[in-house]
Amino acid sequence: MLRGSQSCIAFALRPITTALHIALASGSFLAITSPAHAQTAPSTVRTYDIPSGPLPFALTQFSAEAGIHLAASSSLTQGKASPGLKGEFNVASGLVALLAGTGLQAIPLSGGGYGLRAIPASKVAVDDSNSITEAGEVQQLATVTVTARTQNNLTAPTRQVTVLEAEEIQQLRQGSDSLATMLSKVVPGMADSSHTITDYGQTLRGRNMLVLIDGIPLNTNRDSSRNLANINPADIEQLEVLRGSSAIYGSGAAGGIIAIQTKRPSGEAKAETTVTGLSPLSRLGGSGLGGEVQHYLSGGNDKLDYSFSVGGRRIGGSFDAKGDRIAPEPSQGDLFDSNVYNASAKVGLKIDANQRLQLSASHYNANQDTRYASDPSVARLPPGTAAARPIEGLVLSDQNQIKNTLLGLDYENRDIGGSKLAAQLYYRDFFTRFSPFDARAVPVRGANIDQAMQNSKVFGGRLTIKTPMGQEKKTLLIWGADFNHERTDMPIDVFDPKAYDASGGLVFNKTGRLIYMPPITTSSFGGFAQLQHKFNEKWSLEGGARYDRAEARFNDFTPLSQSKLATPQSIAGGTVKYGSSTFNLGTVFTPVKRQEFYASYSQGFELPDIGVVVRNATLGFDIGNSNLQPIKTNTFELGWRGKFNNVQANLSVFQSQSNLGAVQSFNNGLTLLRTKEKIHGLEAGLDYFSTDDRWSLGGTLTWMKGRELLQTASNYQSMTGFRIPPLKLTAYVEYRPNARWSHRVQATSYASRDYRLDGKTSFGRYDTQGYTTVDLISQWKIDSKNRLSFGIENLFNRHYYPLYSQLLRSNNNTSRLPAAGAVLKISYTHVW
Repeated sequence: MLRGSQSCIAFALRPITTALHIALASGSFLAITSPAHAQTAPSTVRTYDIPSGPLPFALTQFSAEAGIHLAASSSLTQGKASPGLKGEFNVASGLVALLAGTGLQAIPLSGGGYGLRAIPASKVAVDDSNSITEAGEVQQLATVTVTARTQNNLTAPTRQVTVLEAEEIQQLRQGSDSLATMLSKVVPGMADSSHTITDYGQTLRGRNMLVLIDGIPLNTNRDSSRNLANINPADIEQLEVLRGSSAIYGSGAAGGIIAIQTKRPSGEAKAETTVTGLSPLSRLGGSGLGGEVQHYLSGGNDKLDYSFSVGGRRIGGSFDAKGDRIAPEPSQGDLFDSNVYNASAKVGLKIDANQRLQLSASHYNANQDTRYASDPSVARLPPGTAAARPIEGLVLSDQNQIKNTLLGLDYENRDIGGSKLAAQLYYRDFFTRFSPFDARAVPVRGANIDQAMQNSKVFGGRLTIKTPMGQEKKTLLIWGADFNHERTDMPIDVFDPKAYDASGGLVFNKTGRLIYMPPITTSSFGGFAQLQHKFNEKWSLEGGARYDRAEARFNDFTPLSQSKLATPQSIAGGTVKYGSSTFNLGTVFTPVKRQEFYASYSQGFELPDIGVVVRNATLGFDIGNSNLQPIKTNTFELGWRGKFNNVQANLSVFQSQSNLGAVQSFNNGLTLLRTKEKIHGLEAGLDYFSTDDRWSLGGTLTWMKGRELLQTASNYQSMTGFRIPPLKLTAYVEYRPNARWSHRVQATSYASRDYRLDGKTSFGRYDTQGYTTVDLISQWKIDSKNRLSFGIENLFNRHYYPLYSQLLRSNNNTSRLPAAGAVLKISYTHVW
């Protein structure tokens, strides 16, 4: 159960004898780093005096004093009490005593440390080596996790990390319209979502973020801004958000990383079905109703395990707080009135005690089928003076769509000459279709009424090796490599302008297909090494380097600007090559128990969006003179994390800067700019947990400021609202009268902010108004097999315009969409 705003913060608390690393807004899990060695020996005997009380607090204290890494899901520990621990115990016997009567068992994890799972008490045993196992099962081989490259039991993290577990995610989804909106409400540093299909403008610390699902990158070089929309949230088992640029993960992680792990085989027979119903409360009726059915199945034995997931979802129309239908968003698109289907499977083979092989596959398809279009007449009114208006009678055979197919092959070996290896090969087939667009005023686009699509086929691989060094294993070397090969093209359908005009923007009769962006092939390779060292109980240090090499190429093509000429001319193809070295350095210092200070410097590498340049090419275009240098981001961060009895808090300040920002496209590609950028900000969080584990409350604060220097300017100016969000405050109160029932009220508030320059409006530069929303989420565990969840998003039915809508993505009122009013969502889950 999510019990804190800091479920979005993985934070470290290091006592003098150990390092306590907690990612917990709810106690989602406890991760304890080691003392003098990589992990306290299980046979080490210590004296404990832990009073009886709530299990999460008892486990926290024991982990800190024992010097072990412990991962404990809140869904297992919530509402349970520990009898306490007094006397001399080793790690194994201490955990057995602490968990007595709870129905839980501690198990060793492949990466070191321990985890918890529900096991009948009769199956709990302590083996001869003092490691805790299920009877007849000495070791459990964990599923491969390729994304957690820097995860270890040696040093605490030198950045802030969000960790959300499956149950927390499903709970929070009750109060959000999408995964993107849910993350914006719990992750400090993340901007508000668009509340449509796109994540354009939803930055992390003012920059782009790399999205990984089971280690497979969803970002493409031609950024379609739909990375968070082609994931089925019902399939997520764990989600991590690393904030700040990274020199370890390669291109795309300038602002941070969202690493998603989907549900994994449990090795035990399990089936679970969830049925969800949704209705807008501002406009009751069939057109706004939505629903979802998801089924998950897993099973296996000691050698072979498997899991399958299948589901379908109906998304109805969306209505604002006044009960009026919200118009489609023609700039980036939406999924109002859509059907969504998803299926996934994983099959794992345990080769031996140290080796595991896993094959995974998934398919996601969201297809819109609506009768409504956006009234083009509102575009003629002054920007910001009218809301987008829906009109009925749309005739369009192919509407907004997302198709995403992933294949992955993962291999793990826990002992290759003392090292641990994780390797992955992957393939991705991605297709998306956008809304039609009246581009007759844009000569570079051929002066057409058209509809763009994107096809991307990607294959690649990742390798991560962790090698402990030295007799006492106080040093850990993490090293590896990545490669990625992508081919992306963008065809465009063209429509009859006479039929469009005569129908008032409702009828789209296709007359042909043209090339918007020719096939662009991007190949990249990167190698990295990261060294982590623990000097003593108070001080640890880490540092590393990475080198990336990339190449992008395309063949001769005829641009849209030539499509209507009697003798169109072609543009010569070309190749552009990139090379970049990035570095990082960080340290953690713990002067006193449970108070931790850290400092870090990290560089991020990002390829420029070549497609946004090539697709708008005109005669005389030369790829060699297109200002397409790679983006290198330098990030500095200072932070503090601490705990005082039942209160935990954190504070961080950061600055990121880059001499060349992303390629910015203005006026539909007529203007392309690279700017020098400086972003600095502050993030803070506070959580309180009552001793009886019934009450928790807290909040977060995020403030940022960004400045840019245009290539032709001498003075810095403020960055646009699509990059830098206004001040964000979040707060929550959660009450759990008993172990089965919980209630959560959460609020998210964005301040007003004037992004204009000298009072003049332009793309992303408007005077925006602040807004606050409140959500209610309740959950009732009927019994061990049945759960009922209830949520109301925008509880007080507030009428407001999200930041994305106020900034007018289309540069006119067709993008000025109010947010949905109060929405009721009810879910029922049954475990078979």
